[in-house]
Amino acid sequence: MSELFKLPVLTADEPAADQPRCRAPEASPSRPDRFGTRLEDLEWIDEFIAKVREFIRVRPEDGVLIKVPTEVYPLNPAALTLLRRVLDGERIRDVAVSLGAADHPERLWQIHTFFCDVRDLLAERLGDGRGRPTTRVTRFTGSFTRYPVLSEIAVTYRCNLACQFCYAGCGTPSASPGNPLREKHPDRWKLWRRTKWWRRRHPRRDPLRDEMSADEVFQVIDQIALVGKVPSVSFTGGECTLRPELPEFIRHARDRGMRVNIITNGIACASPTYVRRLADAGLNSAQVSLEGPTAAIHDGLTQRPGSFAQTIRGIENLRDEGIRVHTNTTICQQNADHLTAIIDLAHSLGLPRVSMNHVIPTGTANLSGSSHTWMPYTRIGQYVMRAKRHAEAIGLAFHWYSPTPFCLFNPIAHGLGNKGCAACDGLIHVSPCGDVLPCSSFATSVGNILDEGLERVWFGRAARYYKRKRQAPRLCRLCPDFALCQGACTLYWSSTGQGELYRAVFRRLAGGLARRLRRDC
Repeated sequence: MSELFKLPVLTADEPAADQPRCRAPEASPSRPDRFGTRLEDLEWIDEFIAKVREFIRVRPEDGVLIKVPTEVYPLNPAALTLLRRVLDGERIRDVAVSLGAADHPERLWQIHTFFCDVRDLLAERLGDGRGRPTTRVTRFTGSFTRYPVLSEIAVTYRCNLACQFCYAGCGTPSASPGNPLREKHPDRWKLWRRTKWWRRRHPRRDPLRDEMSADEVFQVIDQIALVGKVPSVSFTGGECTLRPELPEFIRHARDRGMRVNIITNGIACASPTYVRRLADAGLNSAQVSLEGPTAAIHDGLTQRPGSFAQTIRGIENLRDEGIRVHTNTTICQQNADHLTAIIDLAHSLGLPRVSMNHVIPTGTANLSGSSHTWMPYTRIGQYVMRAKRHAEAIGLAFHWYSPTPFCLFNPIAHGLGNKGCAACDGLIHVSPCGDVLPCSSFATSVGNILDEGLERVWFGRAARYYKRKRQAPRLCRLCPDFALCQGACTLYWSSTGQGELYRAVFRRLAGGLARRLRRDC
């Protein structure tokens, strides 16, 4: 019985920015003696589960505990059963009695210790997990989930801004979503599929012209929640608030038991009445794009005068309505030297966290003449670390979203968590026409969820290509860290070339050779 309630733990990501920090009950129970544990020592567990139930999910289909929205931990069958029963509403005393543990202090101790570790995990006090009897630490070797962990639905590619780095090319007539001519996908060598004859025989929906109806969005939500068993969804775009049915989408997702986040520029949220409608529909959190600390920088990047003031009002309205809100900044050449000022602004607005990401050279950022916007991998690390240190110094949580090659910037070594490529692996992104994209920045889909259903698309041949990271540079696949960074962003390499990668590998080889020569001399 000593192994009954072990909780195996693999590599964990840092919490995403719309994840509130789960705290244990204020009176944290002390751990009883292994052979002196009583049923009364478990009573705190019922109160603890009631407080954290909305933040965690247990998914029997692949045997994992999901800390919403992005952290995943594999469970053994005993731990899975135990957590599932208490999350379904059973009292811990009844569970222990049914397991025959009432008269066995050691079994009660196992249950108590397991929930102490779950409590510390949610409160971010688990450390590396070593030395804990119900936690096993193993080396991360790749994805261990069967279904997606996080979902995004782009309900439109329309936008009321025209950001210089928009991955979907929103608001810019000469730009288009993604970078279809350079994207790696399993059918890229089938040139006949680009002919007019093939396209007439195999018509595809256009995400710009064929937006899903409200009923079709409801169908997508049902597929993600009921078939994919995904516990959370983010509505995005384009600008999701341009869809008048957004409150209905939120309410429908909440009715399916999902936590709901929106990714917005905050313009529509400048109206308190509109924000109240979102709150009444059940919105849990909002990520608001803030691209500069002043109107000059922010409005210059969004190319819409007055957008900065409206975004700030939107943030304040969301905050005042009790919706968890944080800002996200896309680091580019124009705002890289102002990141600390952006963090100070977020702090002055009373926000608990900020997040940042890297420009992906697709959409508007892929246009000729836009190379001055994106930031190379070789430089991004210094700006990220400067922002992280400043945020921590003033008490804000800092989250970094983008994958980076470990040979150029290792996010794990800098306390940012693992940020590997999530294309068709943990993330499901649905475009405005129902296409499932490897990630939001792609144009080429792996199938249409409305026409084929989630199961057929998610486990199809095209999706497997990305799950196996076949799109990664060949040089990356030889690296011992490939299971972690997975070659970073394939769209970045497709647009900029692999010069940075080859130089980094050469420096690593030269450094290793120099160390060996010094050791031998």
